[in-house]
Amino acid sequence: MKTYPNLTLYQAYKNACEVVGSDTAIYYSTNKITFNKLLQQIDKWASILQKDMNIQKGDSVLIALPNIPQTIILLYAVNKIGAIANMVHPYTPAEGIQKYYDESHSKVAFLFDQRVLKEIKAYKSFKGDIVICEPHTYFNHTLKSFYNTYNEHKIAPLRKNTKFLFFKEFRKNGLAAVEVPLLDNETSVLLHSASTTGVSKTIKLSSKSFNFTASRVTEIMCMSEEELHRKTMISVLPAFHGFGLCMTMHAPLVNGFAIALIPKYSPANVSKMMNRCRNAISICGVPSVFKSLLNEPSFRRNMHLSQLKSCFSGGDSLPSNIKENFDSLMIRKKSSCRLFEGYGLTEALSVCAVNTHKKHKFGSIGYPVSGVEFAIFDDNDNILTANEVGEIAIKSNNNMLGYYDNDKDTSATYSNEYLKTGDIGYIDEDGFLFFLSRKKRVIKVSGVAVFPLEIESVIGRIHTVKGVCAIQIPDEHTTNAVKVFVVSDNHNKEEIIEECRKHLISWSIPKEIEFVNKLPYTKYHKVNFAKLQEEENRRRGLS
Repeated sequence: MKTYPNLTLYQAYKNACEVVGSDTAIYYSTNKITFNKLLQQIDKWASILQKDMNIQKGDSVLIALPNIPQTIILLYAVNKIGAIANMVHPYTPAEGIQKYYDESHSKVAFLFDQRVLKEIKAYKSFKGDIVICEPHTYFNHTLKSFYNTYNEHKIAPLRKNTKFLFFKEFRKNGLAAVEVPLLDNETSVLLHSASTTGVSKTIKLSSKSFNFTASRVTEIMCMSEEELHRKTMISVLPAFHGFGLCMTMHAPLVNGFAIALIPKYSPANVSKMMNRCRNAISICGVPSVFKSLLNEPSFRRNMHLSQLKSCFSGGDSLPSNIKENFDSLMIRKKSSCRLFEGYGLTEALSVCAVNTHKKHKFGSIGYPVSGVEFAIFDDNDNILTANEVGEIAIKSNNNMLGYYDNDKDTSATYSNEYLKTGDIGYIDEDGFLFFLSRKKRVIKVSGVAVFPLEIESVIGRIHTVKGVCAIQIPDEHTTNAVKVFVVSDNHNKEEIIEECRKHLISWSIPKEIEFVNKLPYTKYHKVNFAKLQEEENRRRGLS
């Protein structure tokens, strides 16, 4: 097993360059970027950040970008100079970006051109510096010219405003950035997630957390480091997602194999990318990703399926029929690949337990990766024995440093060095982990954490709304979706949807709205969301 003792993210990547520098690191559109070329871009931007933008150790840099090369370049450049990469969903509304920017005291925000254009009025008054990143910057020459011809007029409003700087217009300043390593107990990355209580919080992660998971890749893939070289991971999960950033971006690169970046997911785009790189050995995704791949004819027919070795599902429970159908497709294509389920959470970065070719059990969410210790707690934090049901807790070197600016909740999450997950399950006599349900109130839509309290807060601000409750419903495309029950004299669904679009990410926008005369309440005078969920499940014939 490869280890990265006391290395930063940047140092771990640089070490990989010494071994595979001339190999391809990134497949993007029809272009390829080698490990050494990518390192040159990283070093250039580390210098720009440090020398031109005066970003110092401990400063926060907000990165809200899709899966494009700039995302990777900035992650490592920020890390090289000892700053903190504040990774945010690229489609967060402007109001949310300002909130994340202010709360983390960020010094500059790198944003996606199309998203800024959508809310250009709000961004013109944004309190902070903005650098615009465009998807075509790392296209090949032909595609770049084509893109410019048909899209430059759309970007014109951004170029006319001196508020906005452009990533592609920065030039190398001729100065080398001074490398400022971060210690194991210092924050390298901020991620935003549901927290173990179901309330959105900002999570502090160290380079050590990322490198711990990265060092387990050979174990998880059941392949040697040499076998991984010149192979590719298809990166469909976003960089603001711990599973995506660590397992499908950082981990492959520092182990010397390539990533294929897909900025806008579609199953057809996955199939096209497999044809381009021809050596993809893994796809990591949420259950809805694999369901959509199975429904895509070009994927089912793809001649490179036989190259796949292991695919992994996380972020939500994997329905057994998706696994069965995926494995059956692999068998028909004479591929040894199987779809394996794993378990992790942002607080315990990325992958803590996983089924693999060597260790797997039906119905389990995995066997602990080496160096991770699981326990099952009762309500008094006593450790239970095999097959007893309780709260899943994790002790590991990939556990978070804590919640940003929230020592109280950080302390409450830990017990005797174990991180309490807010998930209910058990460990069997063979050491395999089984998931049963969530203690925390959170809905996973396409694997993205959606917070009912946040949705209810936005809808509740509408002056005609007297009460609101959000629950989970099944969805054919995203596995789960949101339904809201609303008490209001004005039955205007369009107004509710419009308000949600202004303030919430797309996954949080309700799919269904039902107006009711009243909501049920508990004896503590809180909305009884559990009763509404139970009644809705019964109406839909769900268990």
